[in-house]
Amino acid sequence: MKITDVQITPPLGRRSRNWVLLRVLTDEGIVGLGEWAPGVARERFEGLKRALVGQDPLNINRLHYSSQPDHGLWSMGGLGAGVEIALWDIAGKALGVPVWQLLGGKLRDQVRVYCDCHAGAFWTAEEYAGRWHEVRESGRLDPAYEPEAYVRAAREVVAEGFTAIKFDVDVANPWKVDPYDRSISRREHEHIVTVLERVRDAIGPYVDLAADLHGSFNLPDALRICKDVEHLDLLWLEDPVRWEWGNVEAMRKLCMQTETPICTGELLYGAKAHRELVESGACDLLEPDIPRSGGAIEIRRIAELAEMHYMSIAPHNMTSPITAIASAHICSTIPNFLALEYHSHNIPLWSEMLDLKDPIQQGFIAVPNVPGLGIALDEQAIAAHLPESKPMWA
Repeated sequence: MKITDVQITPPLGRRSRNWVLLRVLTDEGIVGLGEWAPGVARERFEGLKRALVGQDPLNINRLHYSSQPDHGLWSMGGLGAGVEIALWDIAGKALGVPVWQLLGGKLRDQVRVYCDCHAGAFWTAEEYAGRWHEVRESGRLDPAYEPEAYVRAAREVVAEGFTAIKFDVDVANPWKVDPYDRSISRREHEHIVTVLERVRDAIGPYVDLAADLHGSFNLPDALRICKDVEHLDLLWLEDPVRWEWGNVEAMRKLCMQTETPICTGELLYGAKAHRELVESGACDLLEPDIPRSGGAIEIRRIAELAEMHYMSIAPHNMTSPITAIASAHICSTIPNFLALEYHSHNIPLWSEMLDLKDPIQQGFIAVPNVPGLGIALDEQAIAAHLPESKPMWA
């Protein structure tokens, strides 16, 4: 079997995070589905296509590790991982088995999903930036960031069956000490703690609750937050400081001084990048982004690294349902898997894009048992989101 073409869709619009879908075609008529990154120059995609056409799609290891320029999927980072997903889809279809079986077999029939609720309201990146501007102009907290709004959102999602939820708590507020400094005012600190206390009271002790700080604060202020929410038994507190700039020691200090579990890793690529973080004790669990971290091959290496240090993984995920279903296959095979992120609760296309409608049921994704990824696209649903006069595939 040989690859004959690689095609992508136009971006599917800002409301759908500009997802770019990908497919790999073969001379035997088998098509694999994957994903491409929005905003990447078309020339880079064309270079990848030239490198892949004529190659054997079943030799995923060779394509992953190839050292030839613009040829190895590993060297392309998250871009290559989105293509690799399509190759696993092809391999499963060609061999008549689901992707999870190619990875050694599944440990669970369904994969737990946690819902990222954003803040007290779901938002797009543009809306979030707009709220910061409005707060600076008005000097008032946006109603979406009031504790009551968080409580309403939490109850709504828990009523849908989710057993784990996450909120952003480093939101636009009128109490910043300085817009550029990472210090946190007492009012901002109290607001964060109050929000999480109110949500915990609303959902009870048996729904897992996590919170994301996006590395927004300095070390002493982040530590105070971690310690002041210890009584809430959070599933984790995510990225309390921005350690990726070279200061793993700051994360280690914080991690050693709080009982609140610390989670990080969504921006890292490859198992080697996670090694210092894990071996230095700078986190309690990892959240590698499956396409960004390198696809099925790398995520399993990362999971094994975490397992050797008695850590679980909870993969970050802001992708289309294609990658989410691929992630479910992968996560079903990982012993130390905790939960997979769902970041698209406010995007209708996420639930409509596949022949498998509404893949998440009661907070879980059932792992398909049919060959490949076990999904097909609903091209009619997707066509409604394409730019005018643009073909679906090119």
